[in-house]
This record gives sequence, C-alpha cells and structure tokens, in this order.
Amino acid sequence: MSSIKPVFRPSDYPGEPDEQTRQDLADLFETLMPGVAEPEIDGPHTGMAIAAHSPKFALNLSKLTGCVALSLPWCERRDLMELAIQAVNLHFKCEFSFETRMPYAASTGIGMERLAALPLWRTSALFDDEQRLVIEYANAVVTGDVPEELSQRAVAHFGERGTVEMTAVIGTFSLWAMLINSARPG
Repeated sequence: MSSIKPVFRPSDYPGEPDEQTRQDLADLFETLMPGVAEPEIDGPHTGMAIAAHSPKFALNLSKLTGCVALSLPWCERRDLMELAIQAVNLHFKCEFSFETRMPYAASTGIGMERLAALPLWRTSALFDDEQRLVIEYANAVVTGDVPEELSQRAVAHFGERGTVEMTAVIGTFSLWAMLINSARPG
C-alpha cells in the first residue's frame, strides 16, 4: 500500500485545497490532458499522481521530463535513453518504474532478455560498447562519482552537449525513482 495516496483525479486531492492549489491542480490536469472533461492519470504514470500533491511542482516536473525525454537530441536514440533510465531504476531499486517502462524499452529494441541482463552489463554479449558506456556512465552519475576517465570517454563519444543531455536524463529519472520509492505505490 502506498504511504502517499496518489492524486489520479483533481477530486483525489486530500482535504480542502485553497484557491491557489485548486488553480494549480486545474493547470496541471489541463496541461497533462488538454480538453478532457474528467481527467485521470493512468496507473503507469502513478509517479505523476504522487507529484500532484504539489501541483505546481508536478507541472514543472512534467515540463522538465517532456523536455528531457522528447526534445533533447541525445534522446533521439531511444534505446540509449531507455538503457540509461532502466540503469537508474535498477540502481534505486525502483521496481515500479522499471516495470512500467518495460513496454517503452521493448518498443526501442531493448527486450526482456537485455533488461534481465542489465545487472551483468559489463560481461553480457547483449550490450555493445556504446550501450555499455551509457550504462557505466548512468551508474557513475547516480553515485555522485564520475571518474575523469569515464567523463572523457562520454564526451569523446557523445560530445559535450550529448554528455550534458545524457546526464539530464539520468538526473531527471533519478528524481522520479526517488519520488516513486518514497511513496511506495502498489
């Protein structure tokens, strides 16, 4: 059971929200589901329903996530983005996010076999050198200790901008994993 009850619909918001919170909730749900009369966040997006307890934060987190996942050139390689995200989920033991992202990963060619091999990324023949670099870099970023040599390899391969964008993906989805883990959704 969740320690924080998700706000799937505006009416799920606990207590009597003040006028500003009601407006922020309306803005959040209108942004997420424009024109929908009875908006409802679906189960795979429970993290957003948790963040909705702070609607202004949730709205901005949604914008950040959209920018990171949909607008950055580094993310055009969806398979690399999903490997970075799933490495983050594995590090933070965020099973909920790992499982809900499995269809996205599969759609990029990262199938179940590769996801299952993620803990063995260093030795598994399922990953190429570029994928190993992404996983290694993600694992280092989430620990807060990126060795200079690894940073140089990332910049040499993805460029400075690409490395910054990869780090943005890792940081953004680390926040999601921590938020989801703290609320313990079913």
